[in-house]
Amino acid sequence: MGRKGKVTQEAVNAACNALLEEGKNITVNAVITITGGSFSTIGTMVKVWKEEQAARVEPVAEMPETVTRAMQKATADIWDAASRLAGEKIERIRKEAGETVSKAKGELAEYTGEVTRLESELEQARENTADTEKTLADTLAQVSQHATENAKLEALLVDRSNELERLRSDYEKLQTELIAIAKAKTNQSIQQDKT
Repeated sequence: MGRKGKVTQEAVNAACNALLEEGKNITVNAVITITGGSFSTIGTMVKVWKEEQAARVEPVAEMPETVTRAMQKATADIWDAASRLAGEKIERIRKEAGETVSKAKGELAEYTGEVTRLESELEQARENTADTEKTLADTLAQVSQHATENAKLEALLVDRSNELERLRSDYEKLQTELIAIAKAKTNQSIQQDKT
């Protein structure tokens, strides 16, 4: 149907009832196809119709005592079975967890032993390092002492070299003087022989 004016709640109710009788889903789009109108307007009216239908539903008849007892017994049986299964599962999980914990404790003991061994080795290495550092410090002190002594010896050697050089110079002067004296004596001797 096309739009022929404003859609009323009665028209929407009639469309919803028609769809219900035909066994079709009562949707806003299905109602709009019959009545026309906008989605928001028809949506609100379809909601009103559905609320009215829910209010008209007659209360359910009270359940017979035998059915209630049967349901309670069935529920109790199901609960017992579920509890038994849950208990078995919990026991299995507890057993597996216990085995896992025991295994983990064993591994932890192994790791603890390994950590203790490594800590002992580390302590020994520290002691060795301390000994090596002390030996190195002693050696460096000896090297420093030898370097100081070496510097003194080098200074003494320089002094001795300077003294030796001075003595050579003095020796050369003395030698020159002696040669001069010898020449003078020789000349004097020659002069005396001539006279």
